[in-house]
Amino acid sequence: MQKIQKYTLVATTSFILLASAGFISAQSTNATSKLDNLLQMAQQRADNAQQRLQQIRDDVQTRIKDAHQKAQEKISQIKDKSKQDTATRIQNQLDHVNQVWTDHFSNVLDRLDAVLQKIQSRADKASQNGQDVTAVTTAIQNANDKIAAARTVVANQAQNTYEVDATSISDADSAASSQSSLVSQLRDQFKSLKDQLFSDLTGLRDGAMKDARQSVQDAFQALSNVPNVDEEPAN
Repeated sequence: MQKIQKYTLVATTSFILLASAGFISAQSTNATSKLDNLLQMAQQRADNAQQRLQQIRDDVQTRIKDAHQKAQEKISQIKDKSKQDTATRIQNQLDHVNQVWTDHFSNVLDRLDAVLQKIQSRADKASQNGQDVTAVTTAIQNANDKIAAARTVVANQAQNTYEVDATSISDADSAASSQSSLVSQLRDQFKSLKDQLFSDLTGLRDGAMKDARQSVQDAFQALSNVPNVDEEPAN
């Protein structure tokens, strides 16, 4: 998980700092107003995405309540209190990790969307000044599509659950062999669930998230190819 965090935060922060550096130039009141409107719409999309994630999580909690309780009943059969506490913690941790990372990815998409609106604002100003921004417009549309697609994938990931299948685990008594079997079965399931979670998050990072980030970088590059992009319109 730390590798995912390091990769995503470094890549995103570096790009946003690079992109934001070009947006510090002075703008006319009209251009500033248009940018404000674009950013307000981006914020609305961010709010809608967060509300969607929260609704998904509420639905997920309702759906997994029974499975979670049954798994906890199996865990409570472990006589060793330390092992029992560890198993409970792991069970609670898996879905929490998924929530943390889907929140993180959603926040990254919010920032990319905001950067894209600044690119749009600069492209509009260049167009008003007679510059050809066809390539930029195409790149911006592609980036909008990629960000929207990534939001859908993040929402789908938020619906995933990583719960122990209690029905496949045998009940245990106080016998050492029975206790050992119970712990072993739980350990195997936890490992499988953890591997699946890591695989899902890595796939999201290297798939839809990477595509969204690259598309915004492409739009920024297309904008940088427009000559005199920051000149104010003649009028």
